[in-house]
Amino acid sequence: MKNSLLIILITVTFFISMAGCVNKNAENENGNKLKVQGWNILSKQENLAQMVIDSSSHYGINHLQLSHKIVMDLRHAKNPERAAMVNRLTKRAHESGIDEVCIWDHALYYLDYYPKKFRTGPDSLINLDNPEFWQWIKNDYREMLDLVPEIDGIILTFIETGAHVEDQYSEIYKTEEEKLAAMVDTLASVIIDERNLQLYVRTFVYNKAELSSMLKCINLVKNPKLRVMTKEVPHDFFLTHPVAEFVQQIKFPTIIEFDAAHEYNGQGIVASAFPEVHLRRWNYYKDIPNVIGYVARTDRSGNTTIINNPAEVNLFVLNEAFDTAAGNQWYQDFICKNYGCEASQYLVPALQLSHPIITSSFYSLGININSHSRLDWLDNSSYQRHVSGKWMDEPIADVGHGVNKRLHYWKDVVNHIAPAWYKRSENSQLAKESQWVLDSGWLQAKEMMDTTYLNYVLQEKAFGVARAKEALDLVKKAKPLVKSSSMYDTLLHVFERTHLTAQLYEATAKLFFGYRVYARGEEYRTDKMKAIIEEGLEQTMEVALKMKEYPYPGPVGQFNWQEDIYRGLGYYNAVKFRENNEFDQGFFPSYGFGRMKKEEKMAIWNKAMEQ
Repeated sequence: MKNSLLIILITVTFFISMAGCVNKNAENENGNKLKVQGWNILSKQENLAQMVIDSSSHYGINHLQLSHKIVMDLRHAKNPERAAMVNRLTKRAHESGIDEVCIWDHALYYLDYYPKKFRTGPDSLINLDNPEFWQWIKNDYREMLDLVPEIDGIILTFIETGAHVEDQYSEIYKTEEEKLAAMVDTLASVIIDERNLQLYVRTFVYNKAELSSMLKCINLVKNPKLRVMTKEVPHDFFLTHPVAEFVQQIKFPTIIEFDAAHEYNGQGIVASAFPEVHLRRWNYYKDIPNVIGYVARTDRSGNTTIINNPAEVNLFVLNEAFDTAAGNQWYQDFICKNYGCEASQYLVPALQLSHPIITSSFYSLGININSHSRLDWLDNSSYQRHVSGKWMDEPIADVGHGVNKRLHYWKDVVNHIAPAWYKRSENSQLAKESQWVLDSGWLQAKEMMDTTYLNYVLQEKAFGVARAKEALDLVKKAKPLVKSSSMYDTLLHVFERTHLTAQLYEATAKLFFGYRVYARGEEYRTDKMKAIIEEGLEQTMEVALKMKEYPYPGPVGQFNWQEDIYRGLGYYNAVKFRENNEFDQGFFPSYGFGRMKKEEKMAIWNKAMEQ
């Protein structure tokens, strides 16, 4: 009896110990192998791409994607320089132990890419019923794949493309999803069946209708070897978005796409360390039966990268959580590895402040209001397309940051802080993509910004400034304890830029939101309101001058930190040099999607310097 009990005890102890072991072939709770642990490089700066690849061995990376500025469409391989870079980086990745290197593609390309003989449908659309078109497509892909012979797969996006295959002419394919599935299966016949490469279909949707169509399309695809890649959230990478619950409806093995470089949340130029968000989301996905791994973006183009940046902690925690549940020590472990264990007493709380700083500065009452991390209070998508409540059954924002309110995303937040013209039904993103919001009667197409919501916004912005100052002070205290001076300098400059950025958002919020209240009429033009606007003018100028003189503007990606000086002064000029006290569309500057031209920046600066 004693021997039997001893055997049982030993057996139980063995299995408990085995359960705690790290296993690079981790299984989710349904027994499926978690196979893919990947990174994605967007920047064409080859030296940085090489550095990322060389760093991958420390993280067990077995999958690499090359996208955006390296190759966004497979047709870019027809450029000899781009093909040569892909081949060099692929070779380096294989030598570093990465088994699978994939490049991005979009299908279809722009209509002019395809011979006129195939564009015989109404309005010169491609006639998908012409079998010669499909043969031409396959031959074109064979020729393009020959130019990058070392790659192991393709990441195919079929939504947000040049010419949408679902819009082309056909009598055979009756629905959008049938057209999309036909395209995927045709390409799979070459990529998978002929070349023995991996094909991942990348999902990307703007609204619930597109989501439904996308799921129907994917589940119509016949090739059994297809894989799917979908984002960690619906549509785009916002910290307030819910998880993408539809992943469970995909019938193919799926990898989750994380943005560890944070396109909308600072791009590593300011504090973009949000490991808790990534960990929470990965813990949701990793046990879903069809999920086989993840891929994380490591930069946002230009000369940005989060390797050797505080935001590298995002990659660190995903790596830690891939094999087993990340313990409470992962923040400490990251600091020890990169900065020295003695510095952790200051740097752990400093990094943890990144989330409240950014969500109270870049976000206003739960809505991300900027343009890809660039200051822009008039970004139309912020108030329409990017609202997290769009993807929630109960669209409620739990706003902390000293406000401490539960607010309805549409009835409360958008209705009050959005300019009136973004709430109208005619010619708006909202009407096109989320008509149900308008049909629900949640929005009033008039100015609703008032002192209550102004106080909420300004309270939140002041909170962000205070937390940014707190984080910067902690970083400064850590200086004598950090083992690498170069790593410390990068860390310090990130948090110095973060503090200045938080101040700029607070100052310009007083101008953008405060002036809108002031312009509503005489009853709103109180001494307090005038003081808020005057403070906004003084503070905007003050922080703009500090940013202008700051010697470490950081890397430039899609977000150019110093360009925000001129964007901020644009709001200053609109209020300071106004001709009357009215507010309407066009009062505040509207910035284009691309970079500001030198002449535009100089005109803004010179105007602001007028006395």
